[in-house]
Amino acid sequence: MKIGIIGYGRFGKLWAKCLKPFGDIVIYKKNQLPEKFNVDILFLLVPISEIKNVCKEIANKLDQKTIVVDACSVKVKPVKEMKQILKSNQPIVATHPLFGPDSVRRSGLAGQKVVVSPIRVTKNQLGLVENILKKMKLKIIHATPDEHDRQMAKSQSLVHFFGRALTGLNLRKQNISTPDYDSLLKINDLVNNDTWQLFFDMQLYNPYAKKVRKSLLSALKNLDNKITRKVQL
Repeated sequence: MKIGIIGYGRFGKLWAKCLKPFGDIVIYKKNQLPEKFNVDILFLLVPISEIKNVCKEIANKLDQKTIVVDACSVKVKPVKEMKQILKSNQPIVATHPLFGPDSVRRSGLAGQKVVVSPIRVTKNQLGLVENILKKMKLKIIHATPDEHDRQMAKSQSLVHFFGRALTGLNLRKQNISTPDYDSLLKINDLVNNDTWQLFFDMQLYNPYAKKVRKSLLSALKNLDNKITRKVQL
């Protein structure tokens, strides 16, 4: 099997290593794409905001049997763009690995979760992709793109929003602290290992992220008002 990857950042390097046992890996640079892609599966490991342009670049260069698989942390937008831009008979599987280099380094690959949304594939084509994921010992979660984005608005967009906000407080390890404080530091450290581009993309392109952010800000304001009223009693 030949497996192609467009996008060789932190996750791209990890994914190429994970895929190595399953076939010949071909790495493509975004600015040096070939005239034709001779691969069975092509992973698009590029930022959410770049999916549209990449699809335009590759649409006429793909074999009709090549399965295109994205790994964006938002699903509604990239799925819509892949369906609109790629040819109508191009197989598409949308995925979101719910892990990255840091979590794999801490806990290993086995048991990590990956969301899979079959978009335009036969049963056999989907089985080919999922068989690789199963052999990696990943836990597959099936979800629609909309269901994925609704849940990720809380489990990812909100966490990253909160974690980036903590950065502004310049929190550091200190002698007098509770385990809860140490947990805050861990959140801060984890989200800051990701790029600002990923942060802005997940906030801007997840259709449910804004509502969740506003709810958090409103809850914090209401909580602060309760404290103020208590002091005034």
